[in-house]
Amino acid sequence: MTRTMTTVLALGSLMWLSAAATAQQAPMMSDCDKWIATINGEAGVRVDEAGHNARMKVDEIAKMCKEGKTAEAEKIAMDTMANLGIKQ
Repeated sequence: MTRTMTTVLALGSLMWLSAAATAQQAPMMSDCDKWIATINGEAGVRVDEAGHNARMKVDEIAKMCKEGKTAEAEKIAMDTMANLGIKQ
């Protein structure tokens, strides 16, 4: 009986500690999030046509990422960053 209680207590403590450890980890940014943040950071301070076009492309990139078309979204993001003068 003592062994059973000790085992249950040990397993319960281990589960509690592992849950606390995973809850404290910051979520990882996906590539799509990085591209969108980079483009928004540069386009947000620009008032020219390139900035306007970049803000329009960000919506398109986000939509493609949600649909799982990351290769197409990456191509558009890289082109948009090149138009803004962002080197990758």
